[in-house]
Formats: sequence, C-alpha cells, structure tokens
Amino acid sequence: MSAPTVGPGVGPSRPVGGPPPRSIADLAARFASGSVVVVDVDELVAAIEAAGISDKQAQLRYGVPTVFALGEAVLAQLWAQRGRPGVVVRPGLAPFARAALARAALFLTPALAAVAAGDALDRVGWPMLAVTLVLGWSGGQALAAAGYARAATGPALRLIASGLLLGLALGAAVVALAPAWFVGSRPAAYAVCGVELLAFAGVAAALVSDRVGAVLRWSLPAWLVSAALLVGVLRDATAWVLGAAVGVAALRGLAPALRRSADPAPARVPLPAVLAYLLIGAGQAGAFILVWRLAPGGGVPPATVPLLLAVPLIELFVGWHAASAATGLDLYDDVAMFRRHLRAVGAVTLAALAPPVAIGAALVVGAFRLPYELSRIPDARALVLAVAAGVLLAGAWAATLLLATRGRLLLAALLALAPVAFAAVPVAGWLVAVPGGGVDSLIPVMLPATVAGLAATSVLGLAATAHTVFQPGSYR
Repeated sequence: MSAPTVGPGVGPSRPVGGPPPRSIADLAARFASGSVVVVDVDELVAAIEAAGISDKQAQLRYGVPTVFALGEAVLAQLWAQRGRPGVVVRPGLAPFARAALARAALFLTPALAAVAAGDALDRVGWPMLAVTLVLGWSGGQALAAAGYARAATGPALRLIASGLLLGLALGAAVVALAPAWFVGSRPAAYAVCGVELLAFAGVAAALVSDRVGAVLRWSLPAWLVSAALLVGVLRDATAWVLGAAVGVAALRGLAPALRRSADPAPARVPLPAVLAYLLIGAGQAGAFILVWRLAPGGGVPPATVPLLLAVPLIELFVGWHAASAATGLDLYDDVAMFRRHLRAVGAVTLAALAPPVAIGAALVVGAFRLPYELSRIPDARALVLAVAAGVLLAGAWAATLLLATRGRLLLAALLALAPVAFAAVPVAGWLVAVPGGGVDSLIPVMLPATVAGLAATSVLGLAATAHTVFQPGSYR
C-alpha cells in the first residue's frame, strides 16, 4: 500500500463571496443564506462543483472522499436547519467505499502482476529484488507526500517523474556494477526492476493527481494478462506483455506531467513529513521482505495471501475512520457531544484492529500444538507461522496507516520499522554464534523470531492507536 492517501490541505475556490468556508457547517451556512432552496443532492453537488470544489479539494479540505459525499453532508445539515424530522447524517458510505476499493485495486495491480510473473522474478537475484522493492516503496511514499504539498498537479507530477528517473538511474547502476549472485540475470534484472519502479511511481502519481479511476481503467490489460498467465492461457515467455501493460498504466498516471500549464508557484515541500513517509515505506517494505523471504518451500509465499486480502479491508477501515472523525468535527458544536462521538469512533477503531492480533496469536499457539497427523507433514509448523506473520503484519500496517492519517508520523514510522528492528536481534546473535553459516540454517531461527517481533509490533500498534484515537487534539 502507498501512503499517504490524504495529504496536506489546499484551500478550495470560494463558492460565494467572503472568506473560503472552513468546514462543512460553514459551507452549509453559505448555501442556506442563498435565495435558492436546494432539495436534491444532485443539484447541490452541481452547485458545489460549479464553485470550483473538486473531489480532491473535498477530501483535503473537508475530510470527505468525494464531492458527492460532501453534498450529502451539506444537504443533511440544510435539512436539519429547516426542521425536517428524521434526518440521519451519514458520512457517505457508498461513495467512500467505491473510492477506497478503487485505491485498493490500484495497489493490488503490481502485486498481482508480480505473482503472475513468478518465473521472470526467479531469474533475478532476491537481493536485487529486495533493494528495488525498498527503493520503490519508500520512494513512492516520500514522493507522494512531497507531491501533496504542491499547489497544482503539474509540479507535483513532474517531481514524481524526476524521482522515477533518479530511481531508474540508481537501479541501473546497481544492476551493472553488483556481482552476479546479487543481481541474477542482468537483462531480466533491468526489465523487472525497471517495471517495478515504474509501477510504484504510477501509483504515487495516480494518488497525487486524483486520477485513480483513470489509471485503474488503463490497468485492466495488466489484470487480464496476469489472469491469463496464472491460468496458463499465456506462456511464461510472453511475460514481457505483462510488463508492458503495467508500464502503460503507470505512464498514464504520469502523462499530465508533460502538459504545459500556468500552474502557480509550488509550495514548500515539508521535509519532516517526506522523511517520515520515507521511513514508513522502508519499514513496510523491509517487513514484507522478511515474511516473503522466510516462507518455506517455493511458489507464492503463504504470508502474502492474508496481506493481499487485507489491502481492501485496510483501505475501507482507515477511510471510514477519517470520514467518521471529519463528520464529528462538522456536526457537533457541543464539546461534550463531540468527545462522546470520538469515544465511539475510537472504540470501533480499536475493535477493528483487535482481530488480526487475536487471529495471529491463535495461529502461533496452534503452530506449536499441531495434531499428530499434521505435525508429520514437512514444514507444517513453518507454514502456519508464515500465515500468522502475514496476519500480524496486516494488522500492523492498518495501525501504521491510521496513525499516519491522524498526523502521528513519528509514531507511524517507529511502528513500521519495529518488525525490522526486532528481526535484527536474532540475526546479530546468529552471526556471532554461527560465523560463516548459510542462510538455510538461519531460517529456522528467524521465522519464530520474526513472528514474535510482529506480535510485539501489533500490541504496540494497538497501544499507540488507543493513545491517538481517544485524544481529541489529534483530530484538529
């Protein structure tokens, strides 16, 4: 997943005269003061769009995912002000769900392509793949954070394109200069790593430019080719078609960077936030590499299955939390009612983060108490531990993204880096106890230690989330 999904605010155009509205309540007051009585949400959405408020501005300024959701919230307040009974204010679940699922599908496109192109990835050395993954994941998040600070789309996308070119140059230098055991097949490494970096840049560009839907439509060929490779309709020799499809979709997201426009001067890039997202991306990529590399056997690592399934759930969860908190800010003028609303949102948020911890802990206990029939299966315990690692990592990712959305970037970065820090302890001990030992002798030690570190990270994530969601100051 790529964060941030919500960046720093950029003020929308003014719908009427006077200072720009600062909240949904302020916007509703502007429309209530007009001479036209708005009774239909489509009319209100058209008026809001005519005032120059786009989906991105609705998300950044008012905390709702789309202009339609903003229109629903404003119309509910207009009805309430006119004394209509039975009005229930909702955060616009259906439009928000569509936006969250669209982002999830965008994030899953390169993951599905990687699963389908397994043979091509096997020709590249895993250290080279790991370096590319960390570079693309962390760089994509940092460039997205920097892009959100820009005052217009053009400068933001040109910044992402410049970062992509720098990443491609660094990757090509590593492929050219690194030893063969590190790189693998050099021609395959150039192609695979280049497409991987291009995919990360395309995702960042789609988020910053608010063109998720357009890039997702251009990603349909990549989904079709991936499915054809997985079911055997296409041969592995045609994997280059998949790389081309992923590259075309990514270039669609970057295409507006080539257009000339009278963009205003870009805002100053918030370096602390960019650094924080760089660390968040590096920690997420490092934890993913751990659960991917420590999986027993060949094929798709078992830890990736719960991670892939969790991507849409995490997007829905974090987006619901953000929309619910924004609704409370705009609906409750009474401090006591607002805090009561926050306590309810915080309780549901913690309840949603608890199942991954409980399921992961149950799998860990079950791995060491397998029935006799299952215990005789080779690598049965390691498989269960790998699935537990995936479940625990999914919960840690959800907590990390939630903390980042709430502006707790330092806590989010520490939580993202925690699994890698926990895993470094047994590695250091192994290097001292078994000097010159092979990687195969390290895996039996590393897998339980990594799972234990992920369990500790999940507990820390719950504690950090509880401290954040129940603190009213974090919602300003």
